[in-house]
Amino acid sequence: MELFTNINPQKLINPDYIFEKTPPANSGYIYLSAIFGIFMLMSIFFWFRYGRLKTKIPAYAPMQFKMFNLFFYSGLIGLMLIFFRWQEISYLGSRLFMIVLLGGFIIWSLYLIFYRVKVIPKAIIRFREKENFNKYLPNPKRISN
Repeated sequence: MELFTNINPQKLINPDYIFEKTPPANSGYIYLSAIFGIFMLMSIFFWFRYGRLKTKIPAYAPMQFKMFNLFFYSGLIGLMLIFFRWQEISYLGSRLFMIVLLGGFIIWSLYLIFYRVKVIPKAIIRFREKENFNKYLPNPKRISN
C-alpha cells in the first residue's frame, strides 16, 4: 500500500513538519475520512446500545451520552479538519490540529474507561441494593372514593 510507504516517524518529531501552515492536500487523508466516518457510525451504535441497557439499569444513562459525545464529536471535528486540509485552508488544515484531536480523543477515552471500570459498577451495586430494599416495602395505600 502506498499509504504505509510514505510514513516516516522522523517527520512526526520535526516541528517544521507539524507546524506547516498549509500541508499538501494530496496525501492519504481519504483513509482518515473513512475512520472518522466510522466514528460517527459508532456514536449511533453506542447511543442505541446504552439506550437499551439504561432501560434495565439506569446507571448506564450517563455512559450513553458520554460514549455518543466521544465518537460523534471526534468524528465530526476530524471530518471538518480533513475538509479544511482538502480545501488547503491555512492553519485549520495543519497537522497540529490532527495531533491535538488525537490527543484529546486518547485522554477522553482513558477517562471513559476509568468511568466504566470504577464508577459504573458502584452505581450498579447501589441500584441493585435500592431495588432489593424497595422490593420489601409495602405498596402505598390507594385512596378510593
